[in-house]
Amino acid sequence: MRALGYLRADGPQAEAFRAFEKAFADYCRFGRHDPSEIYLDGSEQRTEYQRLLSTLRASGGRALVVVPDATHLGGDLESVVRALVDLNATGAKTACADRQHPDPVQNALRTLGVRGVSRERSEKVRESMRARALRGLGLGRPLYGYRIGEDGSMEEVKAEAGVVELVYRLYTQDKMGFRLIAQDLNERGIKTRRGGNWNVVSIRDMLRNPGYMGTYSRFGMLVPKGYPPIVPIRVFRAAQDIMGSRRPVGRIANPEPFLLSGMAYCGECGNKMMGVTRRQVWKRKDGRRSSGVYRYYQCQSRQNQSRCDYHTWRAPRLEAAAVSQLKLALEVKGEKVPPESAQAPTVPSPAKAAKQRRIHNAERRFVEAVKRAAAGEVALPVVGEYLGALDAARAAAGAAGVADPPVALAGWDGLPLDQRRDFLTEHVARITVKDETVEVKLR
Repeated sequence: MRALGYLRADGPQAEAFRAFEKAFADYCRFGRHDPSEIYLDGSEQRTEYQRLLSTLRASGGRALVVVPDATHLGGDLESVVRALVDLNATGAKTACADRQHPDPVQNALRTLGVRGVSRERSEKVRESMRARALRGLGLGRPLYGYRIGEDGSMEEVKAEAGVVELVYRLYTQDKMGFRLIAQDLNERGIKTRRGGNWNVVSIRDMLRNPGYMGTYSRFGMLVPKGYPPIVPIRVFRAAQDIMGSRRPVGRIANPEPFLLSGMAYCGECGNKMMGVTRRQVWKRKDGRRSSGVYRYYQCQSRQNQSRCDYHTWRAPRLEAAAVSQLKLALEVKGEKVPPESAQAPTVPSPAKAAKQRRIHNAERRFVEAVKRAAAGEVALPVVGEYLGALDAARAAAGAAGVADPPVALAGWDGLPLDQRRDFLTEHVARITVKDETVEVKLR
């Protein structure tokens, strides 16, 4: 494969070029690549990088780009990933001349770390915790079913261990799904460690955790039989096989957000209403296949814990009813809806706080996607999607908002989803949903 080199030099460029030229030649010889041009930028320049991209696009990207290490692509994890996504989009592959860490994503995590985290301190903490794990001592909060004894070792909690065994039996022998298992435990009156109800996520996480075999699996190491197991290896593997057979493969979900997420509550049990998307395919009388996408809100207790009744509203109907009730509530408060031509002021602080939370969540999902890419679980284009979502969240935070109720409600259908959500976050404290009515409580 044709190989192109790229580097950035903080100091004397001639010296840096000569050093990399030799490393580049060695890398190509070792990997049997055809060495071609080397592109060199100064510490503050990007002109040669842009020329490299142009060359790759013109040639269809059939090349390997070699850099000394990931820091030559950017000064932080995000900028490195942006460069990798750009290079990947041309069809080219990227590698680091560092033979111990040639994968650029892994190299970036190692050399740059995650923003705000000290790599040296993190490594010291990991080494200390590895030593504790090797001695069978507890690390952090123990799993449900265990506690940390007086000597620091993991001890089994009999009552909780019995619940763990029951969950694995219901899943592997009785063939129950996550939701039915949660329902079964809740109907038996079994509570979580915090005294709450079981849900789909807590059951799923219990069934996925290798710690129930007595195995530490943290910090890149496995310590088998570090403490007494609750679940036999064969039972744990059976659970993983069942989950693997039920998991959809090769689909990246990117659903449209629900307008009332986090604001609507079930009028019967008080839990949140969650947005659900269902896709159905059916065959018509003439033999042709049709499909449809249905969006609705359903009580979270019903969806995740199999508690409460089937309280559900179609999404367009509930959202329209909530906006209608909001208009009435604001008019009672004395705020009339004027023509659409009125000017829209800036969104006040609660909506701004919601925007910042969305940015924070997008950043967290992006970093997790990078870690998954480093582990070989997802490809760079998938990471690029998370990067795009982060860019969208930042752009939405910088956009002008609509805070004045009359202005917002007059042109409601023409507002982007983010602005509608920001308006609701600013003015609505709670939306209570019953089978036939919707109540809106203002802030």
